[in-house]
Amino acid sequence: MIEVALTCQLSDGTTIKKSVGTKPTQVSLTRNSLKDIDLTPLRSCLELNVLDLAHNQLNKVDLSQLGLECGVERLSLSYNPLQKIDLEPLKDWKKLEILRLTGCELDSIDLEFLSELKHLKQLSLSFNNLIELDMWPLASCPELEILTVNRNRFTSLDLSPLAHCASLKTLNLGDNDYQTIDLSPLAKCTNLYSLVLNKTPLDTIDLTPFESLKNLQGLDMSRNSFRTVDLRPLLLCNDMYEVNLEDNPLESLIVPKGFECAALKLNVDSEIEMVERDG
Repeated sequence: MIEVALTCQLSDGTTIKKSVGTKPTQVSLTRNSLKDIDLTPLRSCLELNVLDLAHNQLNKVDLSQLGLECGVERLSLSYNPLQKIDLEPLKDWKKLEILRLTGCELDSIDLEFLSELKHLKQLSLSFNNLIELDMWPLASCPELEILTVNRNRFTSLDLSPLAHCASLKTLNLGDNDYQTIDLSPLAKCTNLYSLVLNKTPLDTIDLTPFESLKNLQGLDMSRNSFRTVDLRPLLLCNDMYEVNLEDNPLESLIVPKGFECAALKLNVDSEIEMVERDG
């Protein structure tokens, strides 16, 4: 059998050939100082299901080189200085389940291609420079379980499309510049067990939508600007393990009678009025 070799340009300008075997099912070229790569030879590798190019110096990747019959299930381009990338070819990657674009210096992204990816389970857009994000294509991803958009530059984010993502389990919205955020669409995400909404300028939060989230186990709301937080909507979260409210200027906390939480984290050096009320 013929060895499959990829032509790569390194960050120092050197051009090399990287052999990935004869019938590769996984190609991992992380931390190879790649600046450019020709993926065309992988077009004939119909058994390829993992492609990992993370932690390189790639400023462009032509995903169309893999063709329309690409069977990749997991793709990672994380920690490359891409800034922009054409993801339209991914609409034909019907088996794609995991897409990681963490730390790619993206300032914009078009998610329209996701409307064709019915089996997508994980999407990471963390640690980018995104200001706006149209998430409506995610409404066509009923199997989505993990979504991370933390550490961007959002001042607002419409979560309405997530009402169609009933399988969602982990959601990280933290480290953004929200002025307000409407969490009501999350009431439909009844499988949600971990939510991170930390490191924002938010000074008020309405947790009412969480009344239906009986599977919620972790809620991180640390490092915001909350002075009062009402935890009564969490009364039916019977498996709640941790609620983190550290590094907020909290003055009062309303806790429902009978609320059980293994770890309720508050500022240890602050005087907070704890008010117990019926749920």
